[in-house]
Amino acid sequence: MTDHEHIVISAERYALGKMTYIVELTVNYITEEIENDKLSEQCLDIIASDVRNANDYGMDCDEEQWLKLLNRIEEVI
Repeated sequence: MTDHEHIVISAERYALGKMTYIVELTVNYITEEIENDKLSEQCLDIIASDVRNANDYGMDCDEEQWLKLLNRIEEVI
């Protein structure tokens, strides 16, 4: 994986479980990277696994964001 992908995973792991604006910002960024085909299947597999295995998504609105991202990842891999 590229350094960029490692940074994206780090951002996702930081934001997962948070209850602030960072969740939507992170999900939107990752979604844009998916649309621009900038993330490998390996990277997307890691993010999807993190989201599936999360103990806490934050508030309901945060959970919606994470599940939206997971659905998008599952569509492309």
